[in-house]
Amino acid sequence: MFTHVLQPRFSDIDVYGHVNNAVYLTYLEEARVTFGEFAGLRRLYSRACSTIVAHADIDYKAPAFHGDELHIDVRTGQVGRSSFEYLYEVRRPATDTRIAIGRTVQVCFNFELNAVVRVPEEWRRLLLQPPQHPTSHSL
Repeated sequence: MFTHVLQPRFSDIDVYGHVNNAVYLTYLEEARVTFGEFAGLRRLYSRACSTIVAHADIDYKAPAFHGDELHIDVRTGQVGRSSFEYLYEVRRPATDTRIAIGRTVQVCFNFELNAVVRVPEEWRRLLLQPPQHPTSHSL
């Protein structure tokens, strides 16, 4: 399991005093990109083989607030022929609260051909093994 740690910024807070629902997509993106760096995937990206997000969903369980320390656990879900999924859990460890759960589906894409391509075998191997560093911070 890979865990990305962050604190909500003041600009993430809505009029109701909690993290705005749309901001969670950015939190998942930050965790996903950092996971990819630690797993060694990002160094393999090129215009001929990169990814696009084809689907994202989030279930909100509890509000998060400015000043919270949030842990975003990221793991690889299913790896298919041309796509793979990341599964996320956003939690506030200080109160043992699950904030949200999410899922994104990434599709391997060739930007030179403007076409979907197969998940490369090296990517598949890296996706299915845990990253070398289990926690990252952006506090």
